[in-house]
Amino acid sequence: MKIARFQWQDKVHWGILENNTVFSLVGNLYSEFEKGKELCQLKDVRLLAPAEPSITVACGMNYMDHLKEMGRPVSQEPVLFFKPANTVIGPEDDIVYPAVGQDLRYEAELCCIMKQEAKNVPEEKALSYVLGYTCGNDLTLMDLLEKDGRTTRAKGFDTSGPLGPFLVTGINPHNLAIKGRVNGKTIQDSNTSRMLFNIEKLISYISAFLTLRPGDVIWTGTPKGGAYPVKIGDIIEVEIEGIGILKNKVVAPN
Repeated sequence: MKIARFQWQDKVHWGILENNTVFSLVGNLYSEFEKGKELCQLKDVRLLAPAEPSITVACGMNYMDHLKEMGRPVSQEPVLFFKPANTVIGPEDDIVYPAVGQDLRYEAELCCIMKQEAKNVPEEKALSYVLGYTCGNDLTLMDLLEKDGRTTRAKGFDTSGPLGPFLVTGINPHNLAIKGRVNGKTIQDSNTSRMLFNIEKLISYISAFLTLRPGDVIWTGTPKGGAYPVKIGDIIEVEIEGIGILKNKVVAPN
């Protein structure tokens, strides 16, 4: 099922998408819901990020092909950092190149969105806590990452976490083609099967020290070709099998 968060008739809605028709979502997104009446066509709405997180947690260096590419050793545990909620924007929203940095990179990622509160979740039950999956683009100011030695500024700036275009339920996250393109050129072409730590492991590991809440987002890392430099005017696309294409443009700061 494809679920969309969108603006229509000056209001924000959650809805269910079938082909190009948007239906109302009746009930509670994080509990029980069903398809309601037909509202409009997809072309009539402005899509928003399909998540409203209180926090987002990201895993770095989580693809074997990316580790080899970067010459990094294999970690025995997930390497985590936070991307604050202010980073989240939706499909077609602009990525604002911050004036404080000079080396902006993009990373295509699969993101999972939590359905219910999760604390001390065993791996074998972890997927039952997931509402669905979406595409993510983890923007990074590489020069600030190297200068600061931490991710606070480098990955926490406004608009650095595009999500979308849809939240998709009922798909297997372990074997999805994932691609990243800049101005139509394919930079990344991999598969989620190449993750070092799968989603079950990440949820279990994170929930052992942090309570995840409905709507929170876990970023699962980027495959080979990640950390590709982008500039003002570039159009970045993240495409994941079964979900769709997340598209954003890099623009200059005001």
